[in-house]
Amino acid sequence: MKRHRLTPRQIGNEAGMATMEAVLIMILAVSLATAFTRYATNEGFLVNIVEGPWSPIRGMIEDGVWMKHTVSKAYNPNHFNRRQSRRGDGT
Repeated sequence: MKRHRLTPRQIGNEAGMATMEAVLIMILAVSLATAFTRYATNEGFLVNIVEGPWSPIRGMIEDGVWMKHTVSKAYNPNHFNRRQSRRGDGT
């Protein structure tokens, strides 16, 4: 069986091939990440993930009611119609 010896020139080509493959893999990864973030930004995924659950929490913080903050203003206890009398309920 004949042994094949690598010359220094062939060894350099092998090292260059690994570097080129690594660069191509990095380009592919960056391209996919860029495409995904562009698509997610255009579709508004991040907005739905962040603002969707935050709206009822904001309603609870601002108005004390577990509702969306756009609807909860009318249900704030300060907006209830209250009447007071010094005589009490019996009169």
